[in-house]
Amino acid sequence: MPGLMGRLARTVMAGRRGRFVRWYGGGGDDDGGGGSAEDAQARELIDRQLKLAPAGGHQVLIVQPYIKWGANKDRSTRPEVKADESRSLVRTLAEWSVTDTLLVGLTSYRKHTFFGPGNVDAIALRVARDRRITAVFVSVNVLKPIQHQHLEHRFGVPVYDRYLMVVQIFRRHAVTREAKLQVALAELPYIWSRIRGAQDGYAERLGTEAGQIALSGKLMYDDKKDLLKAYEKKLKKLVEKLRSHRQHLRHNRTNKDLPVVAVVGYTNAGKTSLVRALTGDVGLVPKDCLFATLDVTVHGGVLPSNMTVLYVDTIGFISDIPTRLIEPFVATLEDAMFADVIVHIRDMSHPNVIVQKSHVEETLKNLSINPELLNSVIDVGNKVDRLDNVERDGSSVFISCTTGEGLDELKKKIESQIMKATGRRTIKIRVRTGQDEYEWLRTHTAIVNINTDGDYSVMEVIVTQSDLDVFKSLFIRKKINN
Repeated sequence: MPGLMGRLARTVMAGRRGRFVRWYGGGGDDDGGGGSAEDAQARELIDRQLKLAPAGGHQVLIVQPYIKWGANKDRSTRPEVKADESRSLVRTLAEWSVTDTLLVGLTSYRKHTFFGPGNVDAIALRVARDRRITAVFVSVNVLKPIQHQHLEHRFGVPVYDRYLMVVQIFRRHAVTREAKLQVALAELPYIWSRIRGAQDGYAERLGTEAGQIALSGKLMYDDKKDLLKAYEKKLKKLVEKLRSHRQHLRHNRTNKDLPVVAVVGYTNAGKTSLVRALTGDVGLVPKDCLFATLDVTVHGGVLPSNMTVLYVDTIGFISDIPTRLIEPFVATLEDAMFADVIVHIRDMSHPNVIVQKSHVEETLKNLSINPELLNSVIDVGNKVDRLDNVERDGSSVFISCTTGEGLDELKKKIESQIMKATGRRTIKIRVRTGQDEYEWLRTHTAIVNINTDGDYSVMEVIVTQSDLDVFKSLFIRKKINN
C-alpha cells in the first residue's frame, strides 16, 4: 500500500517543514514556556505527537464505534447521537470537513488493533477508494499507542482519537495565557504515553513505515524524557503562578461584596448567549460550535432590584472527555466553587439532554462544592423556541435566549437565590435627601425604590449585614454618641 503510506508520510513530514500550526508563539515565560532552544525543541516534539493539522485542515472520515451488546454496551446514548457529536467536533475546526461517517458495531475493543481484521480492511478500502479523505477520526476516548500505530499503518493517513481532536479545538479556542498553559499541561501525559509506547517496542514490532515515522526524530528516549520533564516543571510553575493570580482576583471580588453567579452547562448549550442576554453585553458574540468558550470570563449585570452581580461564563462540558484533558475543565470550573449561585443551562432541543444533565450534576458533585450551593443550583432549560411542546416540571426555568422568553422569571429566581445565599435583605430607611446618609446608601447598596417626603427620602435598599453594620456605625451610633 505504498500510495497510502506516502500520503501519511507527506502529512506528517509537512509539520517538520513548518506547515503545522504554531500555537505558543515566541514570547517570554508568561507566554507558555519561553523562547529557549530547549522549549522550542519540546514544543516541536509535542506538536509532532499531537498531529497538528496542516494549515488547510483535513477532510475526515469519521468512524463511530459502539458495543452492540453485553455489559459494556452504552444504553444511555444511541450511536447516531454520538456520531452527531463527533461531526460537531470536526466541524468546530473551520478548515476541517467531514467526508462521511461510518457506524461500526463491535462486540469488544481489541487490545492491539482496536477493530477486528474485517473492519480494519473495510475502512482501509474506503480510504483507498476515496482520495478526498486525508484523515480518519476514530471517535473513542484515547487509542492505545499500539492501536494507533496499527491503524495509521493500515489506513495510510493520520488517525485521530477524541483526545487529539479535542486538543486541536482547545488550542484554537484558548485565548488567555492561563488557558494556553492549562491545555499545554494537559497534553503532556498523552505525550508521555506515546514516547513510552514507542520505547516499549510497539513500533519496532510493527516494522512498518508508520512505525518508523512514529519513532523518527533526532532525540532518543532518554533525551525526550529529560526534555519533557524540564518543560513540564516550567509549565507547572507558570500555571501555579497564574492560579495564585486568579485567587487574588477572586479575593478582590469578595472584598467588593459583589454576588457571583457561575453559568455552567454542556458545550453549545447557550452559556455565552445567556450571559449576554442577562447582562446586555453586546460585545459577547455567541458561536454555534463546541468549546467556543475555553477561558473563564466575568461580566457585570443588573437584576430587577438594581442589584449588581457578576456572571462567570465557564467552559462547556462534553461527553467522553478524555481523562487527560480534565485539568483545563477543573481549572475553569474552580470559579463555580466560589460562586454564590450556580446556573446550569441545558439545551432542551438536544436528544441527549437527560444524560447531559446527569453528567454535569455528577461532575459538580466531584468538585467539592459547598453542599448548600450544590443543592440550590438553578436549572435552566434553553432553546425552547425550537420545541413544539415543553414538559414543565416546576423545578426548572424554561427560556429562549433567542426570543427572550423566560428571562424575566430567571432574573427573579437568581435574585431570590442571591438574597438567601448571601444574607442580603431589603430594608427601608428614612434619611435627609442629599445628605451623607443618603449618598452613602446610593454608593454602597442596591436602590430598589426612593420616595421623597419633603426634605427626607424613604429609601428601599438591599444591603448585606456588613454594610448595615457599617451604616449604623457611621451614622446612627455616631448621632447617639453626639
